[in-house]
Amino acid sequence: MSKPRYRWWSYIKAVIRNYPTLCEKLSDIQSTSVTASLSGMPRSGRLKRETEEAALRQLNPDEQKEYEAVKKAIEMTERLSKGQDRLYVIKLVLWKRTHTLDGAAMRVPCSERTARKYHGEFIKLVAENYGYYLGGK
Repeated sequence: MSKPRYRWWSYIKAVIRNYPTLCEKLSDIQSTSVTASLSGMPRSGRLKRETEEAALRQLNPDEQKEYEAVKKAIEMTERLSKGQDRLYVIKLVLWKRTHTLDGAAMRVPCSERTARKYHGEFIKLVAENYGYYLGGK
């Protein structure tokens, strides 16, 4: 008999899958050229203030909340027993999407049941960090 899923389960999985995209987006936002243009060519009428603009750019609040929830779950998972194995399962199944849970279990190596446990615990950890209350079940 299968375990009943929470209503938010698929949403949190989508948040986790989107994490690499958010990391890339955050990296693009934070990186900017701060060197002066030395070409000698005339500039447009608008004065560019790239450094100040870069400081003001950020992820929208929903994306920031999702990013922080996954980042915190990663940090917490790294401190657990077999933390790197747990994250490798998540990387293969949710981020790279190259393996099923069975295939990821063979790569780690661990049992398929253990890979499912790692997968489920990580999803629940992200959900807790996102703000879902999991105390009752």
